[in-house]
Amino acid sequence: MNVTIEDLRSIFLFAEFDDTELALVREMITARDYTPRTIIFAQGEPSPGLWFVRRGRVRLYRMAPSGREFTLCIARLDRLPCMGACPLFDGDKCPANAQALDDTTIYFIDRQRALDIAADHAGMVTLFARVLANHSRYLMQLSSGLALRCSSSRLIDLLLTYADERGRVTAQGVELDLGVSQQLLASMLGATSQMIAHDFLRLERAGVIDAQGKRIVILSLERLKGMA
Repeated sequence: MNVTIEDLRSIFLFAEFDDTELALVREMITARDYTPRTIIFAQGEPSPGLWFVRRGRVRLYRMAPSGREFTLCIARLDRLPCMGACPLFDGDKCPANAQALDDTTIYFIDRQRALDIAADHAGMVTLFARVLANHSRYLMQLSSGLALRCSSSRLIDLLLTYADERGRVTAQGVELDLGVSQQLLASMLGATSQMIAHDFLRLERAGVIDAQGKRIVILSLERLKGMA
């Protein structure tokens, strides 16, 4: 698959790179396609490099010794497009599994090649800094939500975030397509499916949302904000 400079610039981490810097990155990139449920890389395996989501969504999750899965985040083009940053710097193994949720296109940069080029090109160092900053912001939001709030508040925060990012205003309210199952949503929020089902039911009984599977309509944004 041919990767163009325009393709790279669509990933916001590269948005401010000039054409010369993007041409350099383009020489290092290989594009790989994955079908839904395919494992892209696995927890505990050596990490070969950096992965950028160009199309689709990728679930990053860890397996506990008990066998329970905990979803860390959903990587996608517009929010958290880069994966594999930690092993890039410390040379350690992958701390999580990455699984394609959709038909997914990934751009891959070999670890050693990226480090070699970074020694001579400031643009690559800038990319690394942006990747780490993006991850740090996301992890700060995630950790504060997990540490300070119950599952209900975390669910409300997620619904409000989705409403802002991708909500569609209709006559009934703000419509969302969660795009994930309730089980996966619970894993993302560090809760059980039963807890999330109970939280949805409570919000429905309060007349704040109308939930039909993965489709959610927020009937009153102000009331939902007041319940956070």
